[in-house]
Amino acid sequence: MTPAASDVDPAALLLVRRSKIDSVYAALVDLGPDAPDAEVVDAVESGLQNEEFGFLDDLDGGHRKMVEQAAEEYARFEPTQASNAGSAAALVRILLLQTLDLAWWGSVPDFSDGASVERASDLVDLRDLRRAGAVDFGFGVASDGLVHRGRDFLMHRLLPDREPRGPGLPFVRARPAMVAMLNEIAGITAKKAPSGAPPIWVNSIVRSVEHQQKLRRLGFSAFLPSVHCRGWAADIELAWFERFGAADALREVLLGQLDEGVLNVIDEGRAWHVCLAPDHAARFESIALTSS
Repeated sequence: MTPAASDVDPAALLLVRRSKIDSVYAALVDLGPDAPDAEVVDAVESGLQNEEFGFLDDLDGGHRKMVEQAAEEYARFEPTQASNAGSAAALVRILLLQTLDLAWWGSVPDFSDGASVERASDLVDLRDLRRAGAVDFGFGVASDGLVHRGRDFLMHRLLPDREPRGPGLPFVRARPAMVAMLNEIAGITAKKAPSGAPPIWVNSIVRSVEHQQKLRRLGFSAFLPSVHCRGWAADIELAWFERFGAADALREVLLGQLDEGVLNVIDEGRAWHVCLAPDHAARFESIALTSS
C-alpha cells in the first residue's frame, strides 16, 4: 500500500525525487549531446512518470510542459561562460532539480517586475539590516552607475580577495526567513572554515520575472518559473570561496542542510542554488522576528 503524501517524511521525499532526477541525467549522458528530440523526451518523461512527481500536474502546463521544456533546453544548449552547466544533460538536471523548488512554492505568486518587488510588504531591506549588524553574509548591490562600476573595477583589480567578481544583487530586498537562513549558514560555515576566511557571499536572492528574462537573453541558465522570482531561493558563491580553502566547508554545510531537508541544493558551478523548505520557513521566520 502506498503511503499518503502527508505520511512521507519531507526530507526523505526530497532525496527520492533527486535520486530519480539523477537517473534521468545518467540516461541523457548515455544518449549524448546530439540525441534526437524524441529520445530526449522519452528519457525525461519516463524518469518523471513516478508518483513522486505528481506535483507537476499542479503547475502551469503540467507534466507535459515540463518535459517539453527539458527537451527544448537540451536541444538549444551551447556551452558559454554565462551558462551554469557544462553539458546539455547537466543543464536539464539543473532545470529538473529546480522543479523541486516549485513542489514547495508552486502556489506563491511571482514578482513580475522591479515595482512589484519594491511594493512587497513582506520583504525587508538588506542594506538596513546590514547597517544594523543583522546580516552575517556578504553581498554586493547591482548598479548601472558609472561611479559604482568604476568602484567595482578597482576593487576587483586591487583587492580581488575582498569580494567576488559579479554584478551584485539585482534587488536588495529579501524575505526575513531567507535572511535568517543565510545567516545561519554563514555562522555554521564560519565555524568550519579555515581561520581568516571571509563570510559567505550571496550572489542573488530575489529576482523579478523581468530580470530573469533579461538574464536569459544574456545567455545565463535562467529558467522560468523560478522560485527566485518568489523570494524563496538564493545563490551562494562557491568558486571565490576556494581562494581561502573554505569551499569544502561550505559544501559540507549545504549538503548537510540538504540531507536534513532544510534546503534543496543545486551545484550550478561557480555558485550553489539553495531553496528553503516550507517546513522550516516558520522556524527561520521566528528567528528573524526575535532578532529584529
